[in-house]
Amino acid sequence: MIALIVGFVIGFFTSVPIGPINLAVMMKGFANKAGQGLMIGAGAGFMDVVYCGAAMFGMSTLISNPKIALVFQIATFAIFLIFAVKTTFFNIPEAKLRPTEDTPGLKRYLLVGIVLYLSNPSFIAYWITVAGIIHSYRVVQPTVYNDVMFATGTGVGTFGWYFVLLELVKRYKVRFDARQIQNITRAFGAILLIITAVMGWNLLNTLLK
Repeated sequence: MIALIVGFVIGFFTSVPIGPINLAVMMKGFANKAGQGLMIGAGAGFMDVVYCGAAMFGMSTLISNPKIALVFQIATFAIFLIFAVKTTFFNIPEAKLRPTEDTPGLKRYLLVGIVLYLSNPSFIAYWITVAGIIHSYRVVQPTVYNDVMFATGTGVGTFGWYFVLLELVKRYKVRFDARQIQNITRAFGAILLIITAVMGWNLLNTLLK
């Protein structure tokens, strides 16, 4: 149980800093599509379990294959480019700003969360570092059960953060009118365009090596 709690705390606070996944979840919240945002968060949480579990069991080499990483980087760049352009330059339909939930196709957003997560190879190094600290300092006893519980806790903590994030967006969004929400969403889209440009530059350098 201690391993699960420690994993939850680490997973929760690891997800707090603003990044591509946070931005994607927040924009779904502003568009009143909390279900889609939760599925993106669930995809990220699932990958935390996989990455952290692999690191805890010393299997990081299986998920750091350069060819696999390159495929996901290309896929993520394409997703971000489309998402950023659509968010920045196209209006959100007025109906979507009202409290309705677009439920069809939620499973595909689980995949979006997974792809966004896999596009960032730094997560591998991060979880290897965390696993090393957890084992070397005996924060939890190094048993198979504890490793599984710790990895599971990180995924639950990650999902917990995105749930809290969507609740915060839902609570404070009511203070804005449709035009203000549109402007905020476009601002997030502009940030995503910058992130996409950096991703494209890094991807180009990788392909030219």
